[in-house]
Amino acid sequence: MDAIKPTNLVVLKQEFSTEPPSSEIADADLRASECYRSCAITWRNTVDRTLLAFLIVADEGNLTSAAAKVGLTQPALTKLIRRLERDYGALLFERTSRGMNLTRAGAKLRERARRIEVHYRQSREEIRSMVTGTLPHFSIGAGAAYHMEIAPDLSRILSDEFPETKIRLDFNVADMTLPRLVAGEVDLMLGAIHDRPPEGIETAEIIKVDIVPYCRKSDRLADLEIVRPEDVSNRRWVIYRRDDAIVSRMTSFFSDNCLPPPDIAMEVEALAASFRIVGSSSKLTLAPLSLANVAEQFGLVPLHFEQPIWSFGSGAWYRASSREYPIMRRALDLLPQLASETIAIPASYGRRFAKSFPLSR
Repeated sequence: MDAIKPTNLVVLKQEFSTEPPSSEIADADLRASECYRSCAITWRNTVDRTLLAFLIVADEGNLTSAAAKVGLTQPALTKLIRRLERDYGALLFERTSRGMNLTRAGAKLRERARRIEVHYRQSREEIRSMVTGTLPHFSIGAGAAYHMEIAPDLSRILSDEFPETKIRLDFNVADMTLPRLVAGEVDLMLGAIHDRPPEGIETAEIIKVDIVPYCRKSDRLADLEIVRPEDVSNRRWVIYRRDDAIVSRMTSFFSDNCLPPPDIAMEVEALAASFRIVGSSSKLTLAPLSLANVAEQFGLVPLHFEQPIWSFGSGAWYRASSREYPIMRRALDLLPQLASETIAIPASYGRRFAKSFPLSR
């Protein structure tokens, strides 16, 4: 190992003499950790203050606003960024009259810095699970297939069995919840499993979701043995507005069957609202077949197509670092059982329906 030469010591001393006062940076670290607990990165767990400053400048694209968020003066923040650029031997930002734009090197560092922060935070979570085994809060984010029965039942059971933990249940689509899961703001996500999960995230498929049209029981379509795409081409639709994929999937389905685009009359925030609206009108809606029992309570029945509008696997997403918490292990054990108990097609819909859409558990 090479010895550090005296000249190098001088250089190091000069290098660090350009930093802002340590008390100023310490105060900035504290303010940043308090201010950014709700951001995509959990700022209180950020490994390094220099990477914190870099990430905020990269996100803000402006030194003035970034300095205010970090809690440093603009000259102090500029010195930190310049020191980081010297460390890496590359320009990380292109300075323009409009602000700070990441260079190619800067974009690569941002990618790595976020991964470093994730690894650091998840290592803290793993060690905490070994030491304490309990969580003060447990947050669940559930997609449409879980709204009515599975997610509420899971939350109730966990709350009863882990009274020291406060359970939070939110409803949103997977694409919106996944960043919050990675950031540590959500502990368990229930939703579609389409792509390879991000680093540090594990999945467990629980159900196969078939998205099908629903109508009220008195609708003439409810009596058809087979509903053809053209049978619904002139009908108006009520859709769940949180899922952007619905419109694109519907449009593709209509186009593939040589039909004009669907006539979307309403967009609603809650599936229960769409069920209630369709239950007293001639409109149609789309929802998971797994909600047929719930839809029946609103006077709806699923329509019998040869194939569903689309299908996908769905299940649990969670951080590998949280797997050993007792509450997480219990949740993962409960989910298949709850799915098998709640996902069933009402017998009143007839044998033909059960044969066409076999449930995969």
